[in-house]
Amino acid sequence: MERHPKLAPVETASEGIYLAGACQSPKDIPDSVAQAAGAAAAALSLIDQGEIALDPSIAEVNLTLCAGCGQCTQACPYGAIQVQAEQKSRRKVAQVNAFLCKGCGTCAGACPNKAISLIHFDDRQLVSEMVGVLTSPTPVVPGIVT
Repeated sequence: MERHPKLAPVETASEGIYLAGACQSPKDIPDSVAQAAGAAAAALSLIDQGEIALDPSIAEVNLTLCAGCGQCTQACPYGAIQVQAEQKSRRKVAQVNAFLCKGCGTCAGACPNKAISLIHFDDRQLVSEMVGVLTSPTPVVPGIVT
């Protein structure tokens, strides 16, 4: 599925995967060629960068708490989590594909053992942020700053 039908018609939710032609919807030849040119240009811009920067806030699995139940796999809208056997113990645990993960936190909410957290957004860090805002000498009022 495209990221946005009007603003990013060849881009998908996964970085580096582009749509072109009839895979998106039925199109005639000129539209397919134009969309293929757009997808090629987008791919070329990634190649020119040399490396892709990933989002720093992605899911992280605590292997000691993970029971391998697979609820996180079912909850993830991006297909970024798979339950696989651990190399040493052959115990099944969840593993996150950092390239596919968008840091939405759905998997963390679905985990019954609290084995998944977002990097830079664990419970301790969020509580610290809330305490900092609530104890601020200047009141934080949502609205338009003038």
